[in-house]
Amino acid sequence: MTSSRSLPLPSSPAGWEWVTCTICGGRDFGPLYRDCPDRLHPGPGRFDVVRCRGCGLVQTNPRPTPEAIAAWYPPSYVAFNQRDLRRALVPRLLRELVRAPYTVRYGPERVAAPPPSGGGRVLDVGCGSGLLLAELARAGWEVWGIEPDERAAGDLKARLGLPDEHVVTGTAETARLPAGAFDLVTMSHVIEHLHDPRAALANIHGWLRPGGRLRVWAPNVASLESRAFRRLWFGLDVPRHLYHFDRRSLLSLLASSGFHVERMAPQCQGFSLSGSLQHLAGGLGGRRRAEFRQSRPLYCLTLPLASVLAALGNWAVLDVTASRR
Repeated sequence: MTSSRSLPLPSSPAGWEWVTCTICGGRDFGPLYRDCPDRLHPGPGRFDVVRCRGCGLVQTNPRPTPEAIAAWYPPSYVAFNQRDLRRALVPRLLRELVRAPYTVRYGPERVAAPPPSGGGRVLDVGCGSGLLLAELARAGWEVWGIEPDERAAGDLKARLGLPDEHVVTGTAETARLPAGAFDLVTMSHVIEHLHDPRAALANIHGWLRPGGRLRVWAPNVASLESRAFRRLWFGLDVPRHLYHFDRRSLLSLLASSGFHVERMAPQCQGFSLSGSLQHLAGGLGGRRRAEFRQSRPLYCLTLPLASVLAALGNWAVLDVTASRR
């Protein structure tokens, strides 16, 4: 039984669905957090985060259906307007110094590694504003993307000068692309948004050439940061985050989808820590802003701390590289 199959529960209103566990098919869930608001784009609705009693996978349940979810992705959503604050605000030399504790523990974080000799083709799933695609293109890759938002996909093609066929408007679950066409597929903070990540991974497995690699970044609900901030954790982001993975659940999903995990490490980033602190300040103040805006000064101030915490074991965001078996 897959996660996209609704449970026959009469309490689910129109536009909402109850779903089984995408890993074990279980129907028995225990509450983790109840009545969580949308803290990025406040509006009506409260959301429950539950844990599967069978395998431990955490998910938002009930949740908006695939047909209704677009209402929670307004034009102001960060992925459609993303800028690389690392380049804009922190000089490269200072950035490397700040990341030194992380680098000593885990080695350099290569977001956009060079393509294979002779060139390579990469597919970025959920490419949003194209920040990662642009970086991959600068590294020498032939870039392709999948983006469900039609406006964002059009803006991306115009900005990067990509042919129409290089950016598919749709989802990873429904897109149609040639088999064995890609050397690398990237999913940067995307897998937790998918209604059926198992179906998406099955498609990605087919799109990769034999031995091709998949790179996934996803928030870690079992991290020290998540446990410290609890329902105020920035990585929770309901209802857009439909799944809340930890190391075990993400490894299990990848292995059962035909992937061999080669490397797993925390991502070196400060957004979740600074965002969580902003949520905490807003909660203590008793006020909710109409729209969340990431504080750039706070991000810069917390980045050194985030690097130290990552080196000490705070895996706030998982960075996984897996190969197609």
